[in-house]
Order: sequence, then C-alpha cells, then structure tokens
Amino acid sequence: MATTLFACALVLASIAIVHWTAGAIYYDVFYGGYKGAFFAATWITFWLVALTLWRPLWAPFVLQVVAFVVLCSWWRTLRPSQSRRWDPYFFRTARISMNRDVVTIENLRNSDYYGIGDGLPRYETRTYHLSRLCGVDALIVTWGSQCMSHPMFVFNFGAEGRVCISIEVRYREGQTFSFLRSLYRQQELMYVVCDERDAILRRTRFLSGHDLYLYRLQVDDIASRQFFLEFATSVNSLAEEPRWYHGLTTNCTTSVYAQGRGHIRWEWRMLFNGSLDRLLYDRCLLDQRLPFADLKKLSWINDIANEASRDGFGDFLRKRLPGYALAQTTAPTVEKVEPS
Repeated sequence: MATTLFACALVLASIAIVHWTAGAIYYDVFYGGYKGAFFAATWITFWLVALTLWRPLWAPFVLQVVAFVVLCSWWRTLRPSQSRRWDPYFFRTARISMNRDVVTIENLRNSDYYGIGDGLPRYETRTYHLSRLCGVDALIVTWGSQCMSHPMFVFNFGAEGRVCISIEVRYREGQTFSFLRSLYRQQELMYVVCDERDAILRRTRFLSGHDLYLYRLQVDDIASRQFFLEFATSVNSLAEEPRWYHGLTTNCTTSVYAQGRGHIRWEWRMLFNGSLDRLLYDRCLLDQRLPFADLKKLSWINDIANEASRDGFGDFLRKRLPGYALAQTTAPTVEKVEPS
C-alpha cells in the first residue's frame, strides 16, 4: 500500500513538473508560436514515454527534477522591465507626490473610449488635497467566470473629483490577458491611476463582455486616507522598480492584501476572487440595508455609465445607485495635459 501511494505521489509530482516546465519552454524560452508549441509538446511526450517505460520509476523522476532545477535557475534570472513596446493605454507609469496636504499625480490616465477597441489614450497631471478625501468606492468587474473578478478602488476628493486605482497587467503591444501566460514571466505588474470615467468606460464601451458593479465602501475618513497612502506608496515603488505580474500570487487582489496586510484579514476569496464583492458585504464594508443579491443587482452600472455625459459623470451614476449620499462636486483640477 505504501509503495503504491509513493508511486502515485511521484507520478502526480512528475505531471505537475512536466506541465509547468512545458509552459516555461513555450512562453519564456520561445515566446509562444509554433516553435514554442513544438518544443513544449516534445518535452511532454518525452517525459510521458520515460515515465511509462523507464524503471525503476524514481530514476526518470530524479532526472526530471534535475532538469527542472536547471530550468528554474535560468528562469529566475529573467527580470521585469520598464522599457518594452507597451500598449498605448499602459505606456506611462504614474507617480504620486505629496507636499503636506497637496497630492500631485503625474501620468494620470484620462482616455476617451468610443466603442469596442476604439479610443484615444491621454495622460494628465492633477492635484488634490488629502484632507478632502471623503470616501472610497469599490468597482468590481466580472467577465463570465464565477471564479474571477477584478477590483478597482475610487477615491473621492469631493469637489476636486475622483481618482481610480487599478492593479493590472501592464500590456505590451498586441497582448491580451491570459491566465496561463500570467503564471510565467511574460507580463509586468502595473498600478493604473486614472480618472473614474476612464476606468469605467474602458470596461463598458472599449472592452466586450464585461459587467461592472459600483459599491460604496463603509469606511471612515481616516481609513480612506490610510488606504490611499498605501496605494500611493505602492505606485511609487513600482515606478522605481518593476515587478512581474503573477495570476495567483501577485495580482489585482493579492497585491491589495500585501500592501495592507497589517489590517486586512486573509481569506480564500481573495485568491479565487469571483465573489470578492460578497466578501466585502460579509465584512460589513458594503451597504447592509439590502440583501446582497438585491444590492448587486442594483449596483450594475454598464447602461447608466454609457448614458452619462462627461460633466458630472460620477454624480450621475451615484444618483441611481443604493448606498450613496450624494455630495455636490465640480470638475477636478487639471494642471497639465500631455497627449500620448
């Protein structure tokens, strides 16, 4: 019995190693394509034959582990970069500087989106006052899978406007999201700092198949400012030193947990984050006056966002959503506009 269990464990471990290394060969050695597919398939076939015919079973496994260690040693030498041929909407990295109460955001994205795949990238420098930060909203994006969602956070500076921060893949030209690719060293991490309208219309107009939900977080002003400052620190750190995006360990949700782990309690729904909005509700961070199912249904904003005009965009949305005490706002301060 023990021998059988040991053999099964070896086989399962071997299959996991073979498939991960095949992915590394495909993505990181040959950068995909037919050549990558050929050598990855050859690699898998060789080890399947070896494990089937070579005895004792531990012998091919030992050789496989040696090959795995050699490949990992090379793989770990791959370094993220700030200098690639970036998608225009991910071309510039933001920086957030503070002078006492004044917050200056450079390379804040404020693009226009007209339809599927049709838009105009644009970046600006804006100033805000930390003392006027009066609330945080959660934008939750889903696109078909019940296991995955994408959270973004909107910081409300009252009359000065709203800023959205979204942790994403920094896409290269022609690149799209791939969970398998994200497990390898093919995509850098990016904190996208943008106008709220940019963050929303990118999902409701520019990209297809996305559903977007807007929730007001039940947090006080002190917690809101602490949350913003944590993001600001991460934004600036990433601008100085790039990091790899990883679909499981360094993604849109785990990165939020990592930057605030001193006061954010871990739960499995942060890893498989398709029910992240339910997690926020269960922790009483969302409006409790409605059952969650009703709150989520009423918080869907795709059609409302597509109808809203540029002026008063955020207020127009919130007049139609539960959980908001609407404050009168005016247009944000814009110091400099730098077309991409």
